[in-house]
Amino acid sequence: MSDIVCDVAIVGYGPTGQMLALLLGEKGYRVAVFERWPNLYPRPRAVHYDNEIARIFQAAGIAEALSAVVEPGGDYEWRNAGGETLLSFDLAGQNVSGWPASTMFSQPQLEAILDGKVKALPTVTVFQGWAIEQVEQTQGAVRLQVRKHAVTSSGELVPGQEHLTARSRYVIGADGAKSFLLQHMRTSLTDLGFLFDWLVVDIIPNVQRAWNPLNVQVCDPARPTTVVSAGKGRRRWEFMRLPGESVEDLNRAEKVWQLLAPWDITPRNATLERHALYTFKARWADSWRDGRLLLAGDAAHLMPPFAGQGMGAGMRDAVNLAWKLDLVLSGRADERLLETYTSERLPHVQGFIYA
Repeated sequence: MSDIVCDVAIVGYGPTGQMLALLLGEKGYRVAVFERWPNLYPRPRAVHYDNEIARIFQAAGIAEALSAVVEPGGDYEWRNAGGETLLSFDLAGQNVSGWPASTMFSQPQLEAILDGKVKALPTVTVFQGWAIEQVEQTQGAVRLQVRKHAVTSSGELVPGQEHLTARSRYVIGADGAKSFLLQHMRTSLTDLGFLFDWLVVDIIPNVQRAWNPLNVQVCDPARPTTVVSAGKGRRRWEFMRLPGESVEDLNRAEKVWQLLAPWDITPRNATLERHALYTFKARWADSWRDGRLLLAGDAAHLMPPFAGQGMGAGMRDAVNLAWKLDLVLSGRADERLLETYTSERLPHVQGFIYA
């Protein structure tokens, strides 16, 4: 395959990478996106965005398509072990921006909408199933070595024989918590040492019912639990792993149904869409730029999910970076403008992480 020449190469095709590709592609820039997995991730992850992210989606032209699969955040309560309400507020009302303060959604549906918009752009090429193996900065560009990968029957990625070289003016690492680009950048990490395992469970009820409240945090020392909407027709439970409880035991379907039983969720009335154990972390890169290499999304920061701002932070990264790159690539601003990317975005992210 011939070498790829582009203005911006994006590593990672989750929501952050998709949004950045969309914003730059709509400006007419040549964008190449490299994603090591051959298909969009099919399972739910993020389930919440706020009114500011809704405005970003509106500006990106996907708000109408999203309206069919999302629902307003509704009531949110914190309850103690006895079921008494400790704190309650309504997230369904419109914010001053004109959008609900909170919206619940299913990430695969969002990604499918973004994917369609991105792939319709003539200057954007998405390479799914291609993993970055080498990155080298030169004075005027970045050179990438990329190899085609395949998925085995057991779900493992294995390298193939096909490879290509890409040359780009800038490369953005939007490739998640285990970012390849982060590992090849000159930056330090700040880790607050927040390491807690939670079992995340996504359910599709066979018969829809009213949930009152729609979202609840159960502040029970015996088992802290989160129960929220995961978009229209879906529910999300998160259960904290207890001391002495093994990861293997907690992450079994039989254990999942046992934990769901008190909520009247059983195999007879619901479909188990996904269950996975996550280690919630609080970490960020101290600098998100190293010359022509930049970070965005989970590659730049990780936060506990309780404020529902992880994906939203990545969307904000994409918007901030897109307008700056537009000015730099078009020659209307010096590349020193990119130095303000970290100083503008990091304090905002830190605010959510410390919260």
